[in-house]
Formats: sequence, C-alpha cells, structure tokens
Amino acid sequence: MAHTGPLAVQDAMRKAQCVLLDFDGPICDIFAGLPAPQIAASLRSFLAEHGVEIPPEIEAFDDPLAVFRFSRQLGPDMSRITRDMLTRLEVEAVQTARPTPGATDLIRQSKRLGKAVAVVSNNSTMAVTFYLQRTHLGEEIDYVSARVDPDPNLMKPDPHLVHRALEQLSVKPSVSILVGDSETDMEVCKATGVVAVGYANRPGKASKLRAAGADHVVTSMTELLVSDSTERR
Repeated sequence: MAHTGPLAVQDAMRKAQCVLLDFDGPICDIFAGLPAPQIAASLRSFLAEHGVEIPPEIEAFDDPLAVFRFSRQLGPDMSRITRDMLTRLEVEAVQTARPTPGATDLIRQSKRLGKAVAVVSNNSTMAVTFYLQRTHLGEEIDYVSARVDPDPNLMKPDPHLVHRALEQLSVKPSVSILVGDSETDMEVCKATGVVAVGYANRPGKASKLRAAGADHVVTSMTELLVSDSTERR
C-alpha cells in the first residue's frame, strides 16, 4: 500500500542517494507539439510501406512505443528500422516538448543535496540528450539510460535500463528513487527494489499507479522538492 502525505514523500526524497527520472511525464511532455497518436500513425504507415499487414488491435494504438513493441514480431531487421524511424520522430518531437513544472527545480535541488540524478526512459537516448541540451540541463544529469537497443523487450518494465543506471552510478536500489508516470515504471521498481514514486499527471492515474506498486504518489513534481527545514536536516 502506498505511503501517503507530503512529509512521507519529502522524507523519502531526503534519504535517497539517487534520483531516477522517467523522461516523458516527469521531465517534459515530449509529444506536446507532435502528438503521440500522430507518431504512432506514422510508424504504422512506415511499416505498411514495407509490406507489413497491420492487425486491427495495432491500428487502435495511440502509443508509438506500443507500435515499436509490435515490430519485434516482424524480426530483428524490422525492429531495427522501426526503432530508427521512431528515434527520428522523437528527436523531432523534443524540439517542441513542454517542460514539466517543477522538474528543473527538482533536478537542481537533488544535485545541490549531493544526489546522483539519472534519466531512465523508454524514449531514445538521442531524443533525451537533445532535450537536455536544448534546456541546458545536460550538466545536471549524471547519466542517461534510455532506448538504444532494437529489441523492444529491453524497455521498461524490463529491469535492463534501471540496472544499467544503477551500475553506472554505483548506487544500491534501496537508496534510489524512480519517479515515473506509468504502471511500467512502478513495475520495474518492484522488480529492482527501487523506491517507486508515481507521478499522477492525469485524473484517474493515481489509483492505477498505486495498484501497480507505487510507494508514494504525487500529482505535481513540486511535491518532491524537500522543504528548507527538511533540506537542512
């Protein structure tokens, strides 16, 4: 059951030695200017042009990552070219991505308090890196563990990306927090032993994140900022 209350969340943040942040949601809305359904449709058209028959259930997907997951059924070559196409579209999308209120403050406060900060994302490493450069956050982030592999199965909730970040930063899961807005983020926390903070940025999301295993749930990234009194402790 999730621990509730702002003090519990701030106490967890104070104790954490490492802050892992999902990209789309906690850091920015990557698809603010180039909507996710439009990218998913572009991927389906791309596959159709390569002779792929798109099943009705895939036609209904608004999530580009779900279309990428489908490409695994088509063999490694199709997975690879689908990954490359998705990466190009994500890089285009980050040019108009909308920063999440409070995210920059959280990153900078975490660094000031001596914590390691990493991005752990199913979006492409290239897109994440371009966004961090565009927003001048690159120097604040210690590591980016994001999508590079053509195998969709290595995306969260698989532990691969989280394990890679923890190994690079030389921190233990028990002193690490992952802030994510999806059920897969909560599931990967359960699989790795990282403290799960659910960011419920839409109505109805909080209950889903709790059911998926969130230890804490917030509705704003500013709730993760430790108070001045807590910071001095």
